[in-house]
Amino acid sequence: MRAADGTERLRNLGLAVIVLGVVITGLVLGRPLLIPLAIAVLLWTLLEAMTQGFARVSIGSFRLPRWLATILGIATVALGLYLVAFILLGQADALSAAWPRYVARFESIVSGLTQWLGPQGTAKLKEVFAAIDLSGRIPQLIASTQSIVVNVLLVVAYIGFLFVERNHLGEKLAAMLPDARRAEETSALFVTISQSVQRYLWMKTAVSVLTAVLCYAVLRWLGIDFAETWALLIFVLNYIPNIGSIVAVAFPALLALVQFDTLGPFIVLVLSLTAIQLTVGSVLEPMLMGSTLNMSPFAIILGLAFWGTIWGIVGMFLSVPILVVVMIVCAHVPSWRWVAIVLSKDGRVPA
Repeated sequence: MRAADGTERLRNLGLAVIVLGVVITGLVLGRPLLIPLAIAVLLWTLLEAMTQGFARVSIGSFRLPRWLATILGIATVALGLYLVAFILLGQADALSAAWPRYVARFESIVSGLTQWLGPQGTAKLKEVFAAIDLSGRIPQLIASTQSIVVNVLLVVAYIGFLFVERNHLGEKLAAMLPDARRAEETSALFVTISQSVQRYLWMKTAVSVLTAVLCYAVLRWLGIDFAETWALLIFVLNYIPNIGSIVAVAFPALLALVQFDTLGPFIVLVLSLTAIQLTVGSVLEPMLMGSTLNMSPFAIILGLAFWGTIWGIVGMFLSVPILVVVMIVCAHVPSWRWVAIVLSKDGRVPA
């Protein structure tokens, strides 16, 4: 009897390993299809949250109808994208005008480094710069731009179809699950997943906005060029846990290094932005994260590494929402509940 149980467990373990390998292979090979779909689902969830927020607005006894709330949500997102494009395109001419000054300052820094490094270090430094072939990367950049345009169109199409399919979700569940109680439980599970992802997005958006505003104030105070662009970049990169905040400090710091003739502004900028990131990211964000998702920081780092390896930079953005979905689904499946407990911060998972 014990031998049979051991054989059964070994067989189940082997099947689990095979399934895991098939899933990971599918995630890698299916990147062109799955990444736009995942982004579309995430944006659709955010739009649903905005739609519900507008639908709760009431003036006396009048409430906004859902179709009008949906239009307002889409208009809000479109306005945000327009402001992003306006900021980036509006500073393109300023970047072209400032570029010769940056190049001259960079050459001065390189000259100082060559004197400090000596003949051998200078030769190695020249080899490094010679290996950087920007002209050879132009075709890759054009191909990447074309891919981005195609993916954006796919995401827009997916979101449109998701809005259409949403109205028929209840009918599909009822057809798939004749048991009314089971259909109701499945529908409640979908609602729980959607609400948890929405809470994460709202929390992360609020924290990112606060971080970007504080960093923008420092950038403007120090007179850093393109402060609006750097603040926008800080806002976007804060959606990547841990690593995003480091990169968000590095880029404007490098600009400060070539913009000014002294190291004073560079040092002040690095210390100020690092202090803001640590204060908001290590104090405020964990408090909000613990109260909304109750996820383990170690699990977040592992998810960041896994999805970054599988899907690159996009996977880093999507890692936490995907972990939220996995945690909630596992919490509602008795045989997988241990996975939700491992992913949680203190062992408490949704009932």
